Amino acid sequence: MSGEGYEIESSDVGLGHYLDIVRRRKWTALVVLAAAVVAGAAYGLTQPKRYEAQMEVVVGQGQGLVDPAYLGASVQPITATMAELAKSTIVAQQVIRRLDLKTTPPALLKKVSVAINPQTAVLDVSVKAATKRQAVAIASTLGTVFSRLVAQRFAATPQPNGNNRTAPLTATVFDPAHALPSAVSPRPKLDIAIAAVLGLVLGLVAAFARNYFDRRLRDRDSVEKAFGVPVIAQIPFDHSRSSRSRGRVEWGDFGEMVEAFRGLRANLSYLSVRSPLRTILVTSATPGQGKTTVAANLGLAMARQGAATAVVEADLRRPRLDEAYSVVHSSSGLTGLLVGHAGLEDALVDVGPPGGQALAGRLALLPSGALPPNPSELLSSFQMRDALDQLKQSFDYVIVDSSPLMLVADPLEVARMVDGVVVVVRKDDASRDEAREVRAVVERLGVHLLGVVLTDTEHLGASYGHYGEAPGETPPRRTRRRLRHAAVQHEEA
Repeated sequence: MSGEGYEIESSDVGLGHYLDIVRRRKWTALVVLAAAVVAGAAYGLTQPKRYEAQMEVVVGQGQGLVDPAYLGASVQPITATMAELAKSTIVAQQVIRRLDLKTTPPALLKKVSVAINPQTAVLDVSVKAATKRQAVAIASTLGTVFSRLVAQRFAATPQPNGNNRTAPLTATVFDPAHALPSAVSPRPKLDIAIAAVLGLVLGLVAAFARNYFDRRLRDRDSVEKAFGVPVIAQIPFDHSRSSRSRGRVEWGDFGEMVEAFRGLRANLSYLSVRSPLRTILVTSATPGQGKTTVAANLGLAMARQGAATAVVEADLRRPRLDEAYSVVHSSSGLTGLLVGHAGLEDALVDVGPPGGQALAGRLALLPSGALPPNPSELLSSFQMRDALDQLKQSFDYVIVDSSPLMLVADPLEVARMVDGVVVVVRKDDASRDEAREVRAVVERLGVHLLGVVLTDTEHLGASYGHYGEAPGETPPRRTRRRLRHAAVQHEEA
């Protein structure tokens, strides 16, 4: 495997890494945020209004406040006890009976809250209800009932020596019940603000969770880490063309796709410095990755350089190279050569640009021929190895297009006969699981994996569009605008 000695650079997980995740998963975060805001707004607008009444009750002893000498250094224990008693069931029962309320003590006590200050003997009582009048009535009645019960239960008691009587505990309403001017709930603006904050947090969590569990390979770094070999080319596809014409070769001399295949040809030439790469197998893990397009255009790129190149259709199940080169399907071809019905030169078909234009080198296609019932047996035969040897004697390079690796065993038979293998991966389509299976097969069989070609990548025209244009061709409007902007900056500098 060519990945030996090649280390995938481990990118530091920093702010840029997380920002990139947010950028790629922004729609997930935005959808969760929008849903939270809508839910918060719906909750705030549909909830019934609630009003609040407040009052203050002072806990005392006799005719004054609580005596610290009697109760200790702090009045907190007695005020805490009184706060609990104010929310007792007996108090709620008497309030319900006096106001003739259609509710239960537990339901009423849910509307009542009692707060204390550890440094004072004051109970802050608040009551929430559907109307101001009801809230004030409940709070006022609660204060009256509580004060009376405290007076009854904590009356004066004699001291043990019988000489004096302990001053009774009292609960006096100091600040009578009064309603707040506006409703305390719901608060739509506050509810929406809280929902937005929670939605943003949940949206980010959802974005990172989706990124963590997403198995698809979306960029160059993830592809290289998954396959353990470098990405040797990134090929953009023209989605403005029909799906049938999109897979054909680019006969023009200029364009982003043409330049991308020239870069692939240069990278393969660099890889062949240490060991010859005369025969190259082009395959993929699954269908639809663009392997036939890569094989056809790679052969054309090598022929443009002046090399004699043969492109072999070894996909004997779903051949597509004849369509890519616009060649009429022939009954001879690879299968005819393997079974001895045709010679090599009879099976080959010379191809070239439309209009009779000549290439610097020879480009020949060895089509599949008649589809056999036993493709694996044919491709693993000695005749196949002999056919590749014959092609190497007549051509500088032999590009073999095969079936997907994970579907059939056909490409595994050919992979051991060639000098190197190139795996084609479509951006956002292949998965980490497929990459793991490919690596396992490659390592188990000792296949020389050269690298990965990443297809359907973003067009570089936004930054480098004018480099791929023909001489004298008018650059796109965006490119002209950027060139003018750069010129202005240069003049100002």
